[in-house]
Amino acid sequence: MRRVLAIDVLAYPRCQAPMKILAQIHPPDTTRKILQCLGLPARPPPIAVARPDAQASLPFDFDEAAPLD
Repeated sequence: MRRVLAIDVLAYPRCQAPMKILAQIHPPDTTRKILQCLGLPARPPPIAVARPDAQASLPFDFDEAAPLD
């Protein structure tokens, strides 16, 4: 994120002091237990159906349009 957005994710937002990574949690069971203990949802939200394309519903009358000469 530093290269793309110029945001240092390892610096405190207020004082810019460096942060340290204390642990990485990889096993899904451990992650699920931690989230449940914190009262947070352990499952991602369901994937929503994509909304229809707004441009597809616009009426186009190509037969009546003026030529593009």
